[in-house]
Amino acid sequence: MTPTPKRLLLIGGGHAHLFVLEALIKQPPDLRARLDVTLLSRELDTPYSGMLPGLVAGHYRTMECHVDLRALAAAAGVRLVQATVKRLDLTGNRVFTDDESWEFDLVSLDIGSTPPVDGIPGAAATGLSVKPIDRFLQQWNELQSRVDQLVRPVHMVMVGGGAGGVELVLAMSYRLRAHRDRVKWSLVSRGELLPGYPRRAARLMAARLTAAGVAIRTGSPIARVEADHLVFADGSIATCDQVLWATGSAAAQWPSAAGLASVDDGFISINPYLQSVSHPHVFAAGDMATDITQRRPKAGVFAVRQGPVLAENLLRYAAGQPLLPYRAQRHYLSLLSGGGQHAVASWYGLVWQGGWVWQWKNRIDRRFMQRFSHPFESNGKNSPARR
Repeated sequence: MTPTPKRLLLIGGGHAHLFVLEALIKQPPDLRARLDVTLLSRELDTPYSGMLPGLVAGHYRTMECHVDLRALAAAAGVRLVQATVKRLDLTGNRVFTDDESWEFDLVSLDIGSTPPVDGIPGAAATGLSVKPIDRFLQQWNELQSRVDQLVRPVHMVMVGGGAGGVELVLAMSYRLRAHRDRVKWSLVSRGELLPGYPRRAARLMAARLTAAGVAIRTGSPIARVEADHLVFADGSIATCDQVLWATGSAAAQWPSAAGLASVDDGFISINPYLQSVSHPHVFAAGDMATDITQRRPKAGVFAVRQGPVLAENLLRYAAGQPLLPYRAQRHYLSLLSGGGQHAVASWYGLVWQGGWVWQWKNRIDRRFMQRFSHPFESNGKNSPARR
């Protein structure tokens, strides 16, 4: 008697879930038949965050920076549904969207995070958040159109001194460099610039900001946002026409509301096997998950490294086999885009910069996209392992 396939539900089209789809493509037909897999994703073309600054700067086209989930899911034999999950029921093992509900035996979450702006009065109503990326890109295109029609100077403020804020304000100022006489840029951070990076890397990126005409204000927490100005914690005021937010990570609240153990105001608490510490049939990866035994920055490099382990453990869990631990690296190569075709690299405290670093980053990013941007045939002839 053929066993009933286990229902695996993938929520989110993040970087880690791309590896799950790839693993399913490689599965022999008899093993693949043991799983009934559905992917729920808010977008059908999932963006690769590593190429976002290059896309904003104009170095890439949109299609070069997005993975077509339709083709990848079809090659993996996965049912793809465009939907946004609103609620999770861990008693009945069901998730709810606006219109439907989906049952599961095993579920994996990879939905990323958003900048934490809810705690700042006026921020959510007046600012433009860099996540979700698809919404940001739509608003960025609209912002460019408005800039093209400017009749007076405007002041754009990027809030966030981490890698995302620094790279994006450089990319945006580069893209709008023809309007430099009418568009003023500032970067505001509650702490130092690029915390956690080697100080030489931070100094080099600060020099890039200055050369691009971006004013830098560090150590300046924002108390509230008004229609045309920012009010800082020290009472000072800065006028602005547009605020952009790249201020770290905030978690979606529906996973913790369902009863999943969480830390740091909503991030799913996972063990080294990428399982929820409270519900073993729930897995999570990427920004939305935290393993308190090996804390790391909320960065895409870790979601990419988690991907193969997540894929293997989902297959092992479904088959009742022992799981593999994910060991987060302490040192990793960081490549920061500098607006134009220039980048700063840091690795084990060593720092380099130049156009050749950007070309290095470009090759790495394009190789990642090449891996996932073509439909793979189920017989494996075009599988990533054989290309």
